[in-house]
Amino acid sequence: MTRTDTFFGNEVCCGSYAFINTVQDEGIDSKIFEITTTVPFGICHRQESDFSRLLTTYCDPNKGLGRAAELWGYRQKKRIFRESDEAAKYIVKESRNYHCLAGPLDMGRLKYLVMPHLYANMDHYITIFQDNGNLYCMDSEGIPARRITKKELKDWLFVGSLPEAEGNIHVRSFERVDFCSDEIRREGAVKNSFDAAIKNMVGSAEHGQGYHAVENCWNYLKDMPVERWKLSFLYDISFLVQRKMLQQYWKELADSFCLLGRNAAQEIEDIVQKQLEVLGRIFHRLQSEGNIYWKHFHELAKLEKQLVGILQLL
Repeated sequence: MTRTDTFFGNEVCCGSYAFINTVQDEGIDSKIFEITTTVPFGICHRQESDFSRLLTTYCDPNKGLGRAAELWGYRQKKRIFRESDEAAKYIVKESRNYHCLAGPLDMGRLKYLVMPHLYANMDHYITIFQDNGNLYCMDSEGIPARRITKKELKDWLFVGSLPEAEGNIHVRSFERVDFCSDEIRREGAVKNSFDAAIKNMVGSAEHGQGYHAVENCWNYLKDMPVERWKLSFLYDISFLVQRKMLQQYWKELADSFCLLGRNAAQEIEDIVQKQLEVLGRIFHRLQSEGNIYWKHFHELAKLEKQLVGILQLL
């Protein structure tokens, strides 16, 4: 039976968990892998009818995942399908020899989750593998190994209107080709993703996102009935807090590898800490009082602009 004692969950985003679950590499720290995808860097606001991406990631996780895998010494084999039938057939064949990572998928179609309709139109990643001729699913949402049928697999391979999927079903498998020590891999991955992380932050602002996204989100929500978007926005704030905490960890890593000057490291730490405090106030007000305040959004946007300004000078 495939090992499941290295299953990860509830600390970073699902794409990173799915990769770690797929390659079963104990030398990869989940938080550092997430950082090297550069997904935590940059904010994007989308005005979608289900309010599912009010403050989401600027970097597409579907693209960041492949880049990070290479940095950690893995060759990615990726196939793209339009039809779930063909994708399912491929996974059944490929999973005889390799764990397969499927995603982004519409999370609302994953029927093993409790009340999956609550997650409709949210992108998600899962791992599929075989053992003794049986198919299994592994999911960071508390599913270390669930035996599945081919019909279930086909039904789950649904992307709907996910912007990250672009109408396609993405299936990956991986082969390790670089066998450097864990310490060398970690340092190399952080250093080689450093410029891309900064590019995400700066590029988000230059393309009308970043701190603009925070302001635009306020303008979009202020006149909307709060019951329509409250749950979705609480979810987004929670994950934005998660990404900001990863930015703090990134600062520590970058500083330890001498990628930041002393002043820059301290300034980044101070700004991100203030952002976490503001996000906490936004979350608390919305949860307890059912409303939001312009001053919180204004402060968050101002701090994001300051952060971009520091990173531009690196």
